[in-house]
This record gives sequence, structure tokens and C-alpha cells, in this order.
Amino acid sequence: MATETRLTATGNLTADPVLRFTGTGSPVASFTVACNDRRKNSSGQWEDAGTLWLRCTAWERLAEAAAGQLAKGDPVTVTGHLRPDDYERDGVRHTGFQMQLTSLSRPIRPTSGASAPTPGPAAPHWPSGAHGGASGPQAAVQRLGPAPF
Repeated sequence: MATETRLTATGNLTADPVLRFTGTGSPVASFTVACNDRRKNSSGQWEDAGTLWLRCTAWERLAEAAAGQLAKGDPVTVTGHLRPDDYERDGVRHTGFQMQLTSLSRPIRPTSGASAPTPGPAAPHWPSGAHGGASGPQAAVQRLGPAPF
């Protein structure tokens, strides 16, 4: 069994994904993700330390999901395999990499703390003694029966 190196990166889409179809009708989406490297300098301040531009390709359902749900500027986490990609621009030969995606998600990023957290839904009221003497969420579990595992 051959093993391939997987890469996971988090960044922002530089443009809306482009969805195309192969001659056999398979959907393929392509887009670029800009991954900004931020580091603390010697004085403790954050500074940009460069950008990695990843050209990404997604196939089948992943391609359709990317094209239908993502837009320029959206933060994403991509996982996949790097493939060499040789191309020529202005008469100069370049070697880059194309990332064949195996998964795609939206990361949850911490807030700066400047805004107050948004309150969630109110906790359900579980009357004491309801459902045959049990109270709280356990009563609902008991009504549904034992866990299947």
C-alpha cells in the first residue's frame, strides 16, 4: 500500500470557487486559498510573515459543496495531497503545487474579546420528579430507552 503525505492548511479563499464538469459529467471545483503566516515579533506584537498560495481542486460531492457554499474571503481548512504542477508564464518555466482535496471545512476562529459573546438558547426547564421520578436530561434518555452500545 502506497502512502501519501497529507497536508492540512487554513486560510481564506481568494476568489469564488469555479465549478466545471469533465467530459463524463464529473464535477470539479478549483480555487485558491491564501494561508497567512502570523508570528509574534521580539516586542510581542503580531506581524505577517508571508503568504502561502495553495491552488486547490475538489471533485464530485466535495466540488459541488465548495461551489455552492463558499465565496471569496471565506475562511476554510483544506486537507489533501500535493501534486507537482509545472507551468510556463511569460516564457519562464515554473514549478508549483496543486492540492487535490480530500476534505474541506470552515474553521472556528476565536474572537478578539472586544465584543460580548452572543447568548445561546435558554436551557430547557426539566421539572423535578417528571417522567417517573427522574429529573433533568436523564429523564429524556430513560424515556428513549437504553443506549444501543
